[in-house]
Amino acid sequence: MTVAQKSGIFRDVHLIAFPKRGHIEDFTIRTELDSEYENAKLELRFQHLLSTSSMIKVELRSPGPTQQTIVHEQYFAVEANSSRSVFTIDVASPQKWSAETPTLYDLSITLLDGSNTLQKIQQRVGFRQVEMKNGNLQVNGRAILLRGANRHDHHPELGRAVPKDFTKQDLLLMKQHNINALRCSHYPSSPELYDMADELGLYVMDEADLECHGFYDAVARPQAIPESMPYEDRKVLTFPQSAIFTSDNPSWQEAYVERMRQLVHRDKNHPCVIIWSLGNEAFYGQNHKAMYEWVKEIDPTRPVHYEGDVKATSADMLSYMYMPVEELVERAIEEEDNFQKPIILCEYAHAMGNGPGGLREYQDAFDKYRRLQGGFIWEWANHGLIKKLEDGTTFYAYGGDFGDTPNDGNFVMDGVCTSDHKPGPGLVELKKVFEPVDISKEGDELVLTNRYDFLGLDNLRAEWRVSSFSVG
Repeated sequence: MTVAQKSGIFRDVHLIAFPKRGHIEDFTIRTELDSEYENAKLELRFQHLLSTSSMIKVELRSPGPTQQTIVHEQYFAVEANSSRSVFTIDVASPQKWSAETPTLYDLSITLLDGSNTLQKIQQRVGFRQVEMKNGNLQVNGRAILLRGANRHDHHPELGRAVPKDFTKQDLLLMKQHNINALRCSHYPSSPELYDMADELGLYVMDEADLECHGFYDAVARPQAIPESMPYEDRKVLTFPQSAIFTSDNPSWQEAYVERMRQLVHRDKNHPCVIIWSLGNEAFYGQNHKAMYEWVKEIDPTRPVHYEGDVKATSADMLSYMYMPVEELVERAIEEEDNFQKPIILCEYAHAMGNGPGGLREYQDAFDKYRRLQGGFIWEWANHGLIKKLEDGTTFYAYGGDFGDTPNDGNFVMDGVCTSDHKPGPGLVELKKVFEPVDISKEGDELVLTNRYDFLGLDNLRAEWRVSSFSVG
């Protein structure tokens, strides 16, 4: 009997241990497609602790929940006392992963000491390649259009403690309303979300939990800078001074880089993660540059986003918030077709009150100008919390309804979904604007425009009826 059992404090004691002869401490999976985006190389990087020479068995199985076949099986020798190893597997014509075709293979990694299994790891793999090419963000050789939403962790009863099934319902609702991307605003989401996004098919902008825009007020208020001033103009007046506190203060550099370290190492093996983000509204300084350089050294396979970097010095794309359509178009054409970096709206169409405005105008601009690659609606859901009054009446409370001071007023009620995460009018409109097939009339002809990035229209069924009527 253990001490814990004698004391009665714990009824069950579970110990976690690794085999003494060795174990895999960490692994990184990368997929690289050839110049035709047809065949692939699967690169496996291991960190391990081994006291004896061992073998790593790699088994890749075809997609599908049942009757999977082995696509590739190989054994790799690993020397005793070695700490790192890299292996590459050639895979002919794998099915490619994208938000429209979320095909996943099953990878089994087994560490063997002779005939003894020391450790076994299961991981799902999506063959896809993300790159910046011809000025665009590309997946599998094609420029994509992000039809995205910003998502916070929120539950109407449990607050930030969001159950797995509730998160899954969020993602299913996104897919049902033609959303193909989500930004984890403004912190890494629960690990289960990425598994779901891999399987359902959603592009993810994975964001470090870095935000310090409260320093904006410390700079803006003494200068009496009006909130009515265009945001890009206010950034010029306030960001350099605000950054002095933390983002451009070298004493904070290690803390900044550590947040990126934690993000990347946790989520690096998910195909759904196509962009790393250095944080949100934390101005810009030398510490962001250090974050960017660390990411590019550790993971050169994904582009990096950061809206606060106005000139995209330490980012692979230009990013804006709430930029008017007219100004956005000006930015899209100012370098004609010779631009080096695309434009992404990390936040736009603030969904407050009756709902977001200008959705169609933004989408028309995204469709027309190659440099504009879409963006992320602010935001997914209202943040009201259920409150029950003494007479039994319940309502979604916010903005001081709990006696909380200070509070954000109605600025937590700005989602395309209601507080119980049901579709609001804004989401219904968004579904129409984001629809992947457009039907228009040109003269006496109906014109179908396919706005999918990868799919044809053979997965859809069209029904129509011809009728005639007379007037008078």
